Amino acid sequence: MRFSDSDLRFVVETVATRRRDYDHIIELVRDKDDLLEPMLEDPRLSERLLNEQEALVRVSPRLMFAVLLRRVRRDLEQRGYVLEVDERGKRLPVFQAGDVRELLADPTARDYLVELLCSFVRTNTAVLYWRDARGWRKRKICDINLDDMVALCHWVEPEFRGRIYKRIGDIALFLSGIYPDHAGGFVHRPRTLTRAERTIADYERDGKRFYALAARQPEPPWTPSLFEQLAERFTLARHALNTLSDAYLKPLRSHYFAAPEG
Repeated sequence: MRFSDSDLRFVVETVATRRRDYDHIIELVRDKDDLLEPMLEDPRLSERLLNEQEALVRVSPRLMFAVLLRRVRRDLEQRGYVLEVDERGKRLPVFQAGDVRELLADPTARDYLVELLCSFVRTNTAVLYWRDARGWRKRKICDINLDDMVALCHWVEPEFRGRIYKRIGDIALFLSGIYPDHAGGFVHRPRTLTRAERTIADYERDGKRFYALAARQPEPPWTPSLFEQLAERFTLARHALNTLSDAYLKPLRSHYFAAPEG
């Protein structure tokens, strides 16, 4: 996982407090995971990110999420449960903290969750045109709208579907993980007369299905085994993001994520 120079300087200044040769230390740790990892685990990083407002303009979302997911894993060492969000938005304890902690201890799975979160910092919209028996038609496609991405699967060549399967799984995990209280409200089918809402269970089903499909056509650098793990352990990944959102991201969501279309 690559971090910007500003990220590395922030890490070094926060952790290497007895040194002043920051430029030298930055060059030592750059692209060296074995040296950087212990620094990312330092509690002073998360404390500074959460308590210093100017820190948000100094670091990238990638560093922010990398540090806070490690913080979530450490937090779960102190308790045996995570909070499940039911259909009414109530938090109920589920005794799976150990399993969630194990998932976050896996560097590949954790890095994937960081990249997933970064992919929703800026979303994209496009208008597609196509011609059928009734003439030219168009549809606006947004890459945070699950229905749009499912429709797109039917229009692209088979060799491009793997990355769309991945995106659909990511949308299901992101919305049910970061916005569990409002996930159903982010689903809108403007081409019908009714508004359709998905439940958390619907996102679970769709996420597992499309991650399993993505495992058959994985996009590098991610491997089939990663997507198989996400399909099998979708609920644990969702609990990890629920915990992150509830504990740390709620006051920051408007800063990092645009409101999903709905």
